[in-house]
Amino acid sequence: MAPGSGEVAAAVRTGAARDPASWRARLRGAVRAEAAGGTFGEVVAQVCGALRAGAPPTTAWHRVGVRALDGVPVREDLLDAGLTSEQGLAVTAACRVAGEVGAAPAPVLERVMAAVAHEAEAAGQREAALAGPRATARLLAWLPVLGLVLGAALGAEPWAVLLDGGLGTVLLVAGAGLMLVGHRWAGRYVRTATAAGQEPGRGSR
Repeated sequence: MAPGSGEVAAAVRTGAARDPASWRARLRGAVRAEAAGGTFGEVVAQVCGALRAGAPPTTAWHRVGVRALDGVPVREDLLDAGLTSEQGLAVTAACRVAGEVGAAPAPVLERVMAAVAHEAEAAGQREAALAGPRATARLLAWLPVLGLVLGAALGAEPWAVLLDGGLGTVLLVAGAGLMLVGHRWAGRYVRTATAAGQEPGRGSR
C-alpha cells in the first residue's frame, strides 16, 4: 500500500529534505528489491536523478513522458506510465506537499519510493508466511473426501452408511457442518492476519 497524502505530509514536515543516511540505505535496498515494482522505481529514480542534476520539477517529469503542473505530475499520465493508482496518489501527494512546504522534491520522492518498496517487500513476506496456513487449511478440507474415496476403494461402502437415514446421516450432516465452521474459522484468521499487515502507516515505519 502506498503511503497516503497525510503520511507524506508528516514525513516532509519531520525532515524529508534532510535525507538521513538510514533512508539512503533503505532506498538502495529498495531499488535493488524486485518488490519495489520495476516501472515505479524506474520512473521515480529517473525523475530524482534529473532533479538532483538541477532540472526543474516540471522538466524532470517531462523527461519520463509525464505532464506536470507547477511541479506536480498529472495522475492520468502516471497511470499511463505504468504506476498503480495508489503509487500515483503517493507521488502526486509528495510533490504537492513538497511544493507547499518548500522542501526539495527529490528526497521526498526517494522516501516515497523507499516506503512503497518496503511495503511491497513486507506484503511478499506476509504472503509467504500465510502460504503454509492456507495450504494446511486446504489439505484439511480435502481429507474427509479423500477418506471417503479410500474407504470406498477398500470396499467399506462409506456412502451406504452415511446415507442410510439414521446415525450415519446424522454424522454426515454434523461432519459437514464442522467442516464448514472450520473452513470459515481458518479463513477468518487468514483475513485478519492479512488485514493486520495492511494497516495504514505500518509499511512506512
